[in-house]
Amino acid sequence: AKNSSSMIDLIEILYNQNYQKRKIYITWDAASWHISNELVEWLDEFNAATINFGEGPIIEFIPLPSNSQFLNIIESVFSHMKKAVIHNSNYQSEEEMKVAISMYFKERNYYFKENPKRAGKKIWEIDFFKNYENIKSGNYKKW
Repeated sequence: AKNSSSMIDLIEILYNQNYQKRKIYITWDAASWHISNELVEWLDEFNAATINFGEGPIIEFIPLPSNSQFLNIIESVFSHMKKAVIHNSNYQSEEEMKVAISMYFKERNYYFKENPKRAGKKIWEIDFFKNYENIKSGNYKKW
């Protein structure tokens, strides 16, 4: 699902998988479920509990500027997945489709582990990000 509860579940998974880290940065676009009051309030409470406990990473949201889908690598990944696995498919069940999606990501991740390359090479070769004016966004909010 694309909602605040699903985002919270995802963050908890990332937190548990990266418990030994000091901080986890999560980049978000302006989707409503990424910037909901529910999610922001939950994160404030979650980080406060982490600080009180004295262990585990602090979670920090880094919002992407408006109209900058090219910065969000996952958009490209999901787009390719939909073309390769979902479009023009004829799965007999939801479970069969889930297996196909899982297989796609398993094979994709294996390929990239064996053939590493830098994601987003074209945009990272330029000095676009040195000038803060280039990435200003009306939706930007310091968390």
